Amino acid sequence: MAGLRSTPPPLDLSAVPPDVRAAVEAALAGAEVPVHRSGRALGVLTVRPAVLEGEVLEAPRLPPPQVEVPEGVLVVATAMRLSREARRRLAGSFGPGYLVLDLHEAPASTDVLLVNPVSVQLLEVLQARFPRARVVVTEIEDHELGVDYAGPVGRVLRAGASAYLPPRPVTAVADGVRAHLEGTTAPALEAAAVTRAELGSAGAG
Repeated sequence: MAGLRSTPPPLDLSAVPPDVRAAVEAALAGAEVPVHRSGRALGVLTVRPAVLEGEVLEAPRLPPPQVEVPEGVLVVATAMRLSREARRRLAGSFGPGYLVLDLHEAPASTDVLLVNPVSVQLLEVLQARFPRARVVVTEIEDHELGVDYAGPVGRVLRAGASAYLPPRPVTAVADGVRAHLEGTTAPALEAAAVTRAELGSAGAG
């Protein structure tokens, strides 16, 4: 019939409502999103390949490769696109007690998930895939290796802010500001202090 498109128009996620964008982002990450109309189920929305913050990643191989992890070694999965050299440098900086793998090569028993700032919906999908992993959100800026995963915190710091304090009670804000002004310690960008020993024991459970 005249007027019908042979292919659907492209979808601009920046132009859709937040709830629609969240649903599509979840589908891009590999989730199955139920589709309804007036309370009636129409089907399930699935999308490939997976997308992290606009970066198109190669779809994971199925089944995932088996990885032999030496006893006492912690597995770190990187959820951002990194070159082979960048991942080699990262692994070298971690040292012999860690095994750094790409997201698609990491086992479900991964101990640490290293991810750039992403949506809450996408983070939930990643946590479901690696239920035992502690999630560490990081911004990376390495001009030598051509890696740039900036986020809102990095942008405001580059714009002139001198420090960032993570969410904390009102009474703890002054301590963080004083520590920054006095240079006694760097503001801790963490939800809770976790030692390497605690991390290993958590993964074992």
